Amino acid sequence: MKKILALLLVVVMTVFMFAACNSGTSEGDKTTGGETSATTQETGGDKADEKPADEGAASGEKFKVGFAFYNLSNPVWAEVVEEAKRYGESLGMEVTYVDAGQDSSVQVSQIENFIQSGMDAICILAIDPTSVEDVAKKAMDAGIIVTDYSRGLENCYTTLTLDPIKTGTALVELAAKWIREKYGDNEFEWAHLDIPTVEVGVIQGQQIEKHMKELFPNSKLVANAATLTVEQGQKNTENILQAHPNLRVILSQSAGGGVGGNEAIKAAIDPSEYDDYGLFSIDATEQEVLNIINGDPQKGSISLGGGALHGRMLIDSINDLRNGKEVPKIVALPTQEVTKENAQQFYDEVYGKK
Repeated sequence: MKKILALLLVVVMTVFMFAACNSGTSEGDKTTGGETSATTQETGGDKADEKPADEGAASGEKFKVGFAFYNLSNPVWAEVVEEAKRYGESLGMEVTYVDAGQDSSVQVSQIENFIQSGMDAICILAIDPTSVEDVAKKAMDAGIIVTDYSRGLENCYTTLTLDPIKTGTALVELAAKWIREKYGDNEFEWAHLDIPTVEVGVIQGQQIEKHMKELFPNSKLVANAATLTVEQGQKNTENILQAHPNLRVILSQSAGGGVGGNEAIKAAIDPSEYDDYGLFSIDATEQEVLNIINGDPQKGSISLGGGALHGRMLIDSINDLRNGKEVPKIVALPTQEVTKENAQQFYDEVYGKK
């Protein structure tokens, strides 16, 4: 009897130890499996950062790009995102864009939403660069390609931007040819449709006013008006013309001032007076170039390549980064004068192939 009990005890202990060993091995497998899984995800993440396009192509999913812009009422910026969407589609990208108006907190939330929705790349036109630096870094830390459009963000792979000193000088030099023909060394009044809401606009505006004073010491700046959209350009120009009936020269830092200002002048004067007014702007959007071709009060514009070109340049940079190619930290925008002498050729080359 004692032998039987002893034998049973040995069997029970053996079974217990076997079960315990299996249990320990099972937990060990789970732990090891978890660590392996984490390592695999980290390695996979690194590969995704290097070649996101390859994984997207393999899975059949499109490469998702989000454009976080502000105030798409500005013609050139609207042109940028529309062309980016069209051109991106041809490269297998799904491009989405949002407009934050002029609210930095809204823009930060929109970028956060892009991160949460699994964007592969985000292009930012920041209202306030400082306010989006943290969320831009968060996107980069998540393996998202971040590019900047003309705001000089620190947390991005590349910036497509203008030189505000060079561009401001170019605008004045463009206007100067027409001004000298009309006024010579005589006194005249001029107005400035500026962009004081962003640093690059402030620097550019200061250069415009400085260079105008250098070239035309007898000129008098009679009005400044913050102008970005076509609506602002039209309203501001209407108000300025009413307050200063002798005004004939307007310089605008935006297409909003070019397009809106041109309409306001046309509404206030007879067509026979168009030649007496000189409106000059920056951007050379399609409508601005048509204004010049049509002999409107708008006499010239500085092209920075145009919104359509900017859209393609931004997508090309993202596509290069997507495929592991090197992209310069700063990509400069070109400048070109557009006047009645070359406006038709410029239009045919830039906009005539749509």
